[in-house]
Amino acid sequence: MTEDLFSLRAWKRDVHITLGLLTRLPGGRHAMVATPPEVRRAARAMPVAGLVVGAIGAAALGTAAALGLAPALTALIGVAATILATGAFHEDGLADTVDGFGGGRGRVHKLAIMRDGHVGVFAVLALVFSIALRAGAVAALI
Repeated sequence: MTEDLFSLRAWKRDVHITLGLLTRLPGGRHAMVATPPEVRRAARAMPVAGLVVGAIGAAALGTAAALGLAPALTALIGVAATILATGAFHEDGLADTVDGFGGGRGRVHKLAIMRDGHVGVFAVLALVFSIALRAGAVAALI
């Protein structure tokens, strides 16, 4: 791209690319046509994507709290909103990694397990603990 790296147009495109790659939010059409160098440059906008996902979680959390729900349920709703916004991107990676390291006997076998689409016991346990720890941490702040 010949655009100035600091122009508003370049930043806007980078935010769109990042949101398209890291979330399920609409408006990520730029991610579909982004070249590898553009994706590398767009990495600078990843904190913005994190702020957007966090704001979605905070909005869900605030709504649940305003409805008078218990802190644990409120926290779970907030965490669930962030998971939905990202399309469970991080949870999928965690599940694959834990399954591979938990069930694999060697490097090749671990990688084969990670590529397999089936979910194993290690993945389920990791996801349960991950979500429980995040929700518990948020509930403690409420």
